[in-house]
Amino acid sequence: MTPPAAPAAEGPEPGTADRIRSSIEAMTAAVRAAAVEGGPWTGDLGEVTHRLRELARVDLCLGRLVEGHADAVRILDQADEKPASGVYGVWASRSVGTGVRAVRGAGRWRLQGQVRFASGIDLIDRALVPGWVDEDTHLLFDVPLGEVQPDRRTWRTSAMDASRSFTVKVDTVADDPIGPENFYLARPGFVVGGLQVAAVWAGGVAGVVELVATGLRDFRPGAHQLRRLGAMEQASWTAETAVAHAVRRIAETSTVPVADITAARSAVVAAGEQVIDEAGRIVGPGGLSSHARLARTLADLGIYLRQHHVDLIYEALGREALQHRQVLG
Repeated sequence: MTPPAAPAAEGPEPGTADRIRSSIEAMTAAVRAAAVEGGPWTGDLGEVTHRLRELARVDLCLGRLVEGHADAVRILDQADEKPASGVYGVWASRSVGTGVRAVRGAGRWRLQGQVRFASGIDLIDRALVPGWVDEDTHLLFDVPLGEVQPDRRTWRTSAMDASRSFTVKVDTVADDPIGPENFYLARPGFVVGGLQVAAVWAGGVAGVVELVATGLRDFRPGAHQLRRLGAMEQASWTAETAVAHAVRRIAETSTVPVADITAARSAVVAAGEQVIDEAGRIVGPGGLSSHARLARTLADLGIYLRQHHVDLIYEALGREALQHRQVLG
């Protein structure tokens, strides 16, 4: 099957990518325009994932930050809550034993702790943060960013640097939580939200293909370069199709199709890893060292894909195959 032509980009034009990444002020303006003015985000999931993919084609950090806002707005909608004004994020990591404790006292909640990979520092206004009452029980709180203290030394790579993802210290008080106990993780929308992240990855994959193809037009590409570009185009089609398939499965079923969503995310990761490898082989050291935007996009995509624990997922699939696949012959 011949992959379809890429649709016209929506949102910022690709030529604005360098301007968006030129300063914190420029990224703030781009995120605010895409997240707030580009809403609402509570409608059809297919439309939401398409819009996120198109933003990520322009810039992965832009797509990642807008996805955080979209996720937060959908979470609030699922809890029948209205978002405050401004741009949101979702800070829920408990990596390496971190996390926020929630203690009830004097009619309010005291939130204290650390959160790693808190994206959007200096760029967004609020974050939804789970506060853990004990090891098995959490509540979700809407926290203004003026109540957190970021450690800007905790992100030491240029990859995804414009997402402003740092470890933050939370020490504040909050009123009523959002939703019931364990709402954040127990709601069906938690798994579905992972598909929005996959859409951003898929946009990054498409962006790499477009950058490499654009660069090749200035030369007379060899057969091996064309073959590898074709493999990249196929990988991008696979990533986009996997997300679209999972969106359709969500619409068709009464329960969340966890297996389809997980498979779609893994397919996008595999496509991304292939595109990163093929791009380096096509452009060689000359292209990797002289094309700043391509090098930046490859670095962004590489670190962002590591969010998905694909080895654990493949191990589980391997065990299932051993148990259920029949021997032919």
